[in-house]
Amino acid sequence: MPKGNQMTFSMEVKGLDEAMRKLKVYDTNSRKRIEKAISKAGRNVRDGAKSRAPVKSGTLRDSITARFNGRGMLSVVKTNGRKAPHAHLIEFGVDATTVKPHKKKAMKMQKDGKDYFVGGAVTIPKRHARPFMEPAFRAEEPKVENEIKQILRTMP
Repeated sequence: MPKGNQMTFSMEVKGLDEAMRKLKVYDTNSRKRIEKAISKAGRNVRDGAKSRAPVKSGTLRDSITARFNGRGMLSVVKTNGRKAPHAHLIEFGVDATTVKPHKKKAMKMQKDGKDYFVGGAVTIPKRHARPFMEPAFRAEEPKVENEIKQILRTMP
């Protein structure tokens, strides 16, 4: 969910913590298989989000990254807040708002790449949510859960 201009989604596989403790003692091969599954799931979420992201200039799509942390058994898929600070606004939508100049008589605005000045208040209409991260996450969630459960069933 939104945190600043970041979005975070998480998934929990029941029993994974206990299984991981056992893996440390018994089976490094199974641990590597689970790491591979989680890493692959992160890449799949990233690719799914990129394919679902609305494309105007491609900046939003190109800002989506995935990184795997083996120590925490965690894949992090996120948008780069510097490249696409508007990502959460597209994912969750925005209510209508009114903006007006502060300390000045007019505001400089841009539309279609052109600058123009507006005096007084401007109403920006509501923008509906166009989710791209959550659907990608939800599509991958059952696949990785099933893959990890299968690995846990075949553990020695």
